[in-house]
Amino acid sequence: MKWVFRDFRGTSDYGLCYQGRLGLYRVLDIHGFVDANWVGDLDQRRSTSGYVFNLFGGAVIWMSKKQFIVALSTTEAEYMATTHARKETVWLQRLCSNMELVQGAVKIDCDSQSVIFLAKNPAYHSKTKHINVQYHFVRDMIEDKKVLQVKVDTLKNTADALTRSVSSYKFSWCRETMDVVGMDK
Repeated sequence: MKWVFRDFRGTSDYGLCYQGRLGLYRVLDIHGFVDANWVGDLDQRRSTSGYVFNLFGGAVIWMSKKQFIVALSTTEAEYMATTHARKETVWLQRLCSNMELVQGAVKIDCDSQSVIFLAKNPAYHSKTKHINVQYHFVRDMIEDKKVLQVKVDTLKNTADALTRSVSSYKFSWCRETMDVVGMDK
């Protein structure tokens, strides 16, 4: 409990700042980042999923959560994290539609080349038959062009701060990328 209160005290002067404007055509630009920390929990051998979605320059949705099942590979852990982010994408697109805002394909950056290949190639892979069918939802989103899966360098993945311990420099960079800024009192 002391740790939580110390954290609150140390970040009480920070907040989210949104600076975007809707254009004439009410077009949105939602940009997401996804990452996973394979076997981050050494006791239960479970991985941690994390994602963040930015809109108007600031984070609107983020999540960091231990995965429900044990992933047998880094690719599987990242693939499961990507699936959770895709589900959030569906919700965001429906919200935009209900508000009569135009949102094309949501760009989601991922630092795993193998996950991008697996998601874009719907062919049967004998090495991935252990991956639960529910996680192949990602493929449908890419085929329907509702989502763009893009490779991003690990050093530029904002979701890293949600899945593992990072250096203070990386943490500050991630915080700034999510537009969490210090507020003047």
